Amino acid sequence: MKHDVSKSLVVARTATFLSCLLLPALAWAQLPTAQLTSVFPPGGKVGTTVEVTVAGTDLDDADKLVFNHPGVTAQPKMSTATELEKTPRPMANLFTVNIAGDVPPGIYEARVVSRFGISNPRSFVVSNQEEVTDAAGNNSPEKAVALPAGTVVNGRIEAGQFDYFKVSLKKGERIILDCMAQRIDSKLDPTIAVLAANGRELSRVRDTVGEDCVLDFTAPADGDYTVRLFDAIYGGSNDHFYRLSAKSTAYIDFIFPPSAVPGTNGPFTIYGRNLPGGQNVDGLTMGASPLQKLQVNIAVPGDEAALSQLPLARAAKPRQAWQTGFEYSLDKSNPAIIYFAKAPVIAEVEPNNEPAKAQVVTIPCEYVGQFYPARDTDWLQFDAKKGQVLMIEAISHQLGLGSDPYFAIMKVTKNDKGEETMSDIAQVDDPQDRNNKIGTDYDTSTDDPSYRFTAPDDGTYRVMIRDQFGDGRKDPSYVYRLAIRPLAPDFQLLSVSSQPKAGNNDNNQGSPLTGITLRRGGSVLMSVTVNRVDDFKGDITITAEGLPDGISCRGATIGGEVNSASLIFVAKEDAAPWTGSVKIVGKAKIGDKDAARESRYASMVWGSANRQQALPEFRLSRSFQLSVGDKETEPAFVSIGEDKVYETALGGNVEIPLSVVRRGDFKEAIKLTAVGLPTELKPKEVNVAADAKDGKFELQVNQQNTKPGIYTFYMKGETKRKYIRNPEAETRAAEEKKQMEEMAKQLGEQVKTLTAARDAAVKAAAEAAKGTDDNAKKAAEEAKTKAEAELKAGQDKVKQADDLKKAIDKRLDDAKKANAPKDVTFALVSTPIKLKIDAAPYKLSGADPANVKQGEKAPISVKVERLYGFADAVDFSFEAPAGVSGLKVEKVTLKKEDGEAKLEVTADKNATPGEHTGTIRAKGKFNNMNVETSIPVVIKVEAVAK
Repeated sequence: MKHDVSKSLVVARTATFLSCLLLPALAWAQLPTAQLTSVFPPGGKVGTTVEVTVAGTDLDDADKLVFNHPGVTAQPKMSTATELEKTPRPMANLFTVNIAGDVPPGIYEARVVSRFGISNPRSFVVSNQEEVTDAAGNNSPEKAVALPAGTVVNGRIEAGQFDYFKVSLKKGERIILDCMAQRIDSKLDPTIAVLAANGRELSRVRDTVGEDCVLDFTAPADGDYTVRLFDAIYGGSNDHFYRLSAKSTAYIDFIFPPSAVPGTNGPFTIYGRNLPGGQNVDGLTMGASPLQKLQVNIAVPGDEAALSQLPLARAAKPRQAWQTGFEYSLDKSNPAIIYFAKAPVIAEVEPNNEPAKAQVVTIPCEYVGQFYPARDTDWLQFDAKKGQVLMIEAISHQLGLGSDPYFAIMKVTKNDKGEETMSDIAQVDDPQDRNNKIGTDYDTSTDDPSYRFTAPDDGTYRVMIRDQFGDGRKDPSYVYRLAIRPLAPDFQLLSVSSQPKAGNNDNNQGSPLTGITLRRGGSVLMSVTVNRVDDFKGDITITAEGLPDGISCRGATIGGEVNSASLIFVAKEDAAPWTGSVKIVGKAKIGDKDAARESRYASMVWGSANRQQALPEFRLSRSFQLSVGDKETEPAFVSIGEDKVYETALGGNVEIPLSVVRRGDFKEAIKLTAVGLPTELKPKEVNVAADAKDGKFELQVNQQNTKPGIYTFYMKGETKRKYIRNPEAETRAAEEKKQMEEMAKQLGEQVKTLTAARDAAVKAAAEAAKGTDDNAKKAAEEAKTKAEAELKAGQDKVKQADDLKKAIDKRLDDAKKANAPKDVTFALVSTPIKLKIDAAPYKLSGADPANVKQGEKAPISVKVERLYGFADAVDFSFEAPAGVSGLKVEKVTLKKEDGEAKLEVTADKNATPGEHTGTIRAKGKFNNMNVETSIPVVIKVEAVAK
């Protein structure tokens, strides 16, 4: 085959530059970062090698494609050496992916590393089926591509187009057509239809697995059937990719019960299609497809590693971040998730749709059921003791379903005749903050309700649960888990990339895809959200594990009711290039035990140019990958204070020195504002002049509604600089132009020589033709033909060199235009500030137990440690515990600067005898703010004989 030299060289050496260099990366008012939109094909078979093309923005000089599984590796595809270019070079955006034979089938993540760092992730599927890449052109029934059972076709949908496939089936043969699109980060909203030979539509599906679709088709007769695949709104682009599989093997729709206690081994029922040994279930369907069921025993993992895993059988929304479980599959089937329960699982037993038929359960338990059939309402009943505290929580929306659970709690009483009445205790719907969070970035809120229940009396209680949107739905896969359990304080973390934007801070400005990339001498931000379970208010220390030399992270501390923090990564100026996986871990005391929890991670799937028109999309990620580039150095770095927790109290003031490191010719002023604090805390804006290197962070804690706790936040620096995007590209292009001009000159000289040789051969052949020596004539003609061929080859090389020179000239011209210095407004991230805010500027101690007889008095002494310069008076009062009467402590005012309060407890003659724990409250003012703290005190009241 003839090799097109100029074409291959242009592909190999200019495509990245031409396709990426001029894209509007600076439209976000940010320095460029690698943004990956697609990897195509988006998957491959175990034990094979796949050639993939990556696409996106700011992928200049992309030389790595990394995966979150060590068995999936990639190398840049190299160009073929030619006479004009003897050294093979990486071909732009093309990689050869090797999938080892021991990689488990599943969804993994791919990220590109370019001169601008590591990109956001894109899903890459490893399968155990045959893989075919759709070459396009199958946009009519006549051009349908064969789709045998056991095959996956990787394709793309063009705008307004349909893709067609052909399946050959026998009468009664059942096949499952599964289109993965949004499960693998595609923009495609697929619809599948099956057509008969005459074009009549026999079946159609949409939105059966989230917004993806699975079509279950049984052939009514022998023959060929046409499958039509298209976008629901007829959109299309390279970002509308898909994986369409045809399977005659098992397909799992759901498993019941949906949860189990870790470490157990018990029976489950698998519901699906083509189940080996499965039994048909009368009347049970998914859409129009009848379901089968299969009883199996499943061993539920119980080891600590398994319990911390986030199950990701398909793309999961941030609202699913707090669930744990494991994936289960039959041979070659799709995986389904079984979740870990915190209490013994009890499955619903019908009929339970009326109060009188409420299913009696023993608590604690996790009651599991289905919002099925339509308008299903389930009742359960349990007994509780007075004062017993239980957490009641519904879990369904968090399982990735479109459900909206609601439950009501009622007390059951009977009169002397045994007649039953119910009284409402609570009706529980969405969490209070749900409406405010819908549409926000990385929204972890959910429609699942929860309620902290305290039994008012010994007795019987009922719970009614239903799906508020279940009236028109007939889907047995809509399961729920209703946990009724004691409080178990705990915490979980979710970490996301949250790079600040410069310039326009309007939320409608847009959101770009981004990875986590450090420039040398710079910093990047991760935002960490805490899910505090069951009133856990302990301090959490967050650290980053797996960082190489040259990269540091001060970590973060979160305390009290605070539920977010800023995690800052910093690279030294001489940090070596690096790409790798990093773990974010939170550590805390839960009771008297040390606990460590690795964070879950999330990323943006698709950005938005204008949030008013379209919201960005987000999903959970399988890992956190960080990179350090070696091409650019941050022009400035802002460092604030030391790596410690600064402390103050309500009413206090904080001052922390800061410094600015400037590099190169950067001389601009920097405006710094605090990010990551609640609205009640408003530090002063800091403006560092162009010729200044120092400044001061100042905060007055002067809002009464400020919540005490430990905050970790940062200062966002906004400034501008002259930015040159890719100076090496211009240098390379200029050098290549010089080399090509020299080569063109040499080829020109060669053509002159070859032309003279051809002319001489032509003349010699003409002279020989006049003679009578046939051998001489033949030799002269052969010499002439050879000379003409060599000249033609030389002229072709000249033309190829000329074509390549034109491409290089254009590349150089583009490089000069793209690299013209531009004024770019950009954001800096300071080192973090850890700030503890106490409720009061003093601490209480020394309230020893007081022994007092009825009708007498006893002293109580409380020591006061004054903090943060507090020297004012403190008022002390006493609060007896509920149900205790006859105890009194006169109010006492501690004078300014005194360190011990003397109180006296009086027990009247009818004071409740026994040991009681009361509360001593200390109130004061700190810089005109009300401050208060307390300390428990044990008072033993001794009864006196009357």
